[in-house]
Amino acid sequence: MKKVININFQGRVIPIEETAYEMLKRYIESLRQFFANEEGRDEIINDIEGRIGELFSEQLKKGQPCITDADVDTIMHSIGRPEDFEAQDADFQNGKTSGAAEEKTFTSEAGSQTHGSVRPERFYRDENNKLIGGVCAGLANYFGIDKLVVRILFIIFTMGFGFGFIVYLILWVAIPSSASEKIGSYRKRLFRDPDNKIIGGVCGGLASYFGVSVWIPRLLFIVPFLSFVTNWNHWGAFNFPNFINLSFSPGAVLVYIILWLITPEAVTTSDKLEMKGEKVDLNSIKNTIQKDMEGFGERAKEFGKEVGDRAAKVGSEIGKRGKQFSSEAGTTVRKSGSTLGNIIGIIIKIFVYFILAIVLISIVGALFGIGIAVTGLLPFKPYIISAGWQSILVWGTYIFFIWVPVIGIITWIIRKISKTKSNSNVMRFGFSAMWILGWICFIGLLASLRNDFSYHNTPAENNIQIANPAVNKLEVKYAKNYRYYFNSSFFHFEPFASLDEDTAFVRNIHLRILKSGNDSFQVKMLKLAYGSTKQLAQNRADKITFNITQQDSTLFFDRGIPITKNEKFRNQSVYVTVYVPVGKKIIVTNGVGWGNDVHIELGGDVDDWYWRNDDEGYNWDHDVEYIMTADGLQRTHPVNNDDDDDDDNVAPPPPIEAPAAPEKPDSTKYHYEPSGEAADSPARKVQASLKEIKNIKKAVNISDITSAFFERLSL
Repeated sequence: MKKVININFQGRVIPIEETAYEMLKRYIESLRQFFANEEGRDEIINDIEGRIGELFSEQLKKGQPCITDADVDTIMHSIGRPEDFEAQDADFQNGKTSGAAEEKTFTSEAGSQTHGSVRPERFYRDENNKLIGGVCAGLANYFGIDKLVVRILFIIFTMGFGFGFIVYLILWVAIPSSASEKIGSYRKRLFRDPDNKIIGGVCGGLASYFGVSVWIPRLLFIVPFLSFVTNWNHWGAFNFPNFINLSFSPGAVLVYIILWLITPEAVTTSDKLEMKGEKVDLNSIKNTIQKDMEGFGERAKEFGKEVGDRAAKVGSEIGKRGKQFSSEAGTTVRKSGSTLGNIIGIIIKIFVYFILAIVLISIVGALFGIGIAVTGLLPFKPYIISAGWQSILVWGTYIFFIWVPVIGIITWIIRKISKTKSNSNVMRFGFSAMWILGWICFIGLLASLRNDFSYHNTPAENNIQIANPAVNKLEVKYAKNYRYYFNSSFFHFEPFASLDEDTAFVRNIHLRILKSGNDSFQVKMLKLAYGSTKQLAQNRADKITFNITQQDSTLFFDRGIPITKNEKFRNQSVYVTVYVPVGKKIIVTNGVGWGNDVHIELGGDVDDWYWRNDDEGYNWDHDVEYIMTADGLQRTHPVNNDDDDDDDNVAPPPPIEAPAAPEKPDSTKYHYEPSGEAADSPARKVQASLKEIKNIKKAVNISDITSAFFERLSL
């Protein structure tokens, strides 16, 4: 067994065989001699060492206890040896053809084609880069794309179609696993481009990844946002932006923010080459650094320092977990088995991940739905929220309390999928601080609004004079007042009736129908509002404008209660009672009276004086004709129970007569089927059974009937 030593290489603690370390030293020294006269030689050597350190780390993550001679030799083939470049230069100096020169291309190029640049012939699950079963990582290896992209697409596929998880399980069981990747394999990866950025470099990185001009992703992000802004300003405050723009435009901003947070920045030369899908070798590293150094000498030094800092962070993390490598290697080997214990462990792991995914998706979906709903209410903000601190607290709640956790959870999920750990403490602290600020804003907003909803006025019923109260039938409808009510399918947000330039309309209209004490229809109305004091609530209630008019036998209600920006919405409501004489009819058209109410309760002076929907005055349905009887309101036409489950107002069915006595009853076939209230009480069962026995006792043997009776009673 060869001697193993620990070295500090590019900020990483690397366990390596002593002979392999000697090979590495000779290789680094040959590189220093080869690049001795090159511009930026220190940066070139530093980046090459950084690339070697990354490859060492990848091997150790796969479970290897240390770096071996074979690993170093493979890495040297992947990156390239100086003598390969010298041979290539000699070919050009001797005037050989380009074809011959290509045949003499340095060994690393040939090695790369055997170490990962060519797509694998078979599809394997990647055990070394897996989160659950390695299926997505295996797909990424097979098609030569970034694992993060495959995982995100799989999540979208699962959420959109629902059976993606089952497909994953099938692939997990059916596809064999691969022990490891070849050292030095490369593929195109998604990074943020720091050299071609305006805000965060996301669009530049997407352009490099997909091989398109950078203006294309920038246009895809900016156009929806501009369309959202121009649509809002064009229609003004009285129009609500349509759903497509509303959902896509903020969505584009959220996608950009999340990509900014989860996508690493292309810091090193290796990162920039992988971002473009180019091979990482001596030649590409040298050309990239020298290109970056044209006119930016100081930038190159700073760049090398940043590489060292980044490598130091990664090395520190590896150093902390260095003692776990052997155990992880053993775990990897054990997982490849097919014992019953492994199968049970996999099932438990699948179940835990599935439950966790459901919980996280539910939380994100709920918060996202709340965010969209609050966004939809923004046009009504001036009619509910007072200027000053309330407005500031609303925006703080909207941004930090609602949307920050949405972005944070989505970012955390994607970072877990991509195994991104850089600056995790900074992000954790930042999101936590912003959410705490959101809680402060939310609690402050509730306290401020609670003060505005502390008291309600003392309501008093007022008589509404109606013409010809002796009509036999009264119909209640909404008035068609198009001067005040904006009517368009483009805007529809319950429970608000409509919104114009300076007034919002709410449908807090409650209708009760009770029995009149005389032979005439009567209408009474009261108004309710809230405020920080009783007097303010009374003043606000007195300003409620609600008209009730009559035309022949039709009673017209206003469609809503107007709310101005000065008065604000403070639970303004109207309660109307129609008293119907006995023997006369009434019908209420759809939408009038109840079911469209908006009411805010924040623990203030809320009495139980106002009418609830379970009051007797609300036992009616829309578009149903009723007649007032001495026992209360009844339908004029019986309801069909197959179509309407509400039979509260249906006249009771006629009593069920006892069945005729059979000529030759058969106790084995005769069954007593209770109906109506008989099915509800054992005593009624006995009473009905005794009555049946009395009717048929002359025609049959009493013993047969008795046995039938007890048989039915037992049912």
